[in-house]
Amino acid sequence: MLKDPKAEHLLQQISVAYDDPEVAKDQELETHLLHCAQELAKYENCLLTAPRVNALMLDATRKHMQQPIQAINTLYSQTTRTSEYYWGIAAATILGGTIW
Repeated sequence: MLKDPKAEHLLQQISVAYDDPEVAKDQELETHLLHCAQELAKYENCLLTAPRVNALMLDATRKHMQQPIQAINTLYSQTTRTSEYYWGIAAATILGGTIW
């Protein structure tokens, strides 16, 4: 059990996708999800893990265009908002130094 409730919630979302039988057919995707879950359990930082999971789900969606996997689409939509927030903060930080 993680101390941060947001990290615990993200870990549960990753676990649901990892346990999906359709995801189990793609060994590479399963390995990446496991790596993301381990990273989240180690650091408990949703702002770093959610964008990584989101990008991974986007790549998996492209890979499985012919036969979409619902668990991938669900996890992608669950991590999109946090990913966009992270990239917005990153862009503001990078561009903030050039404007001011």
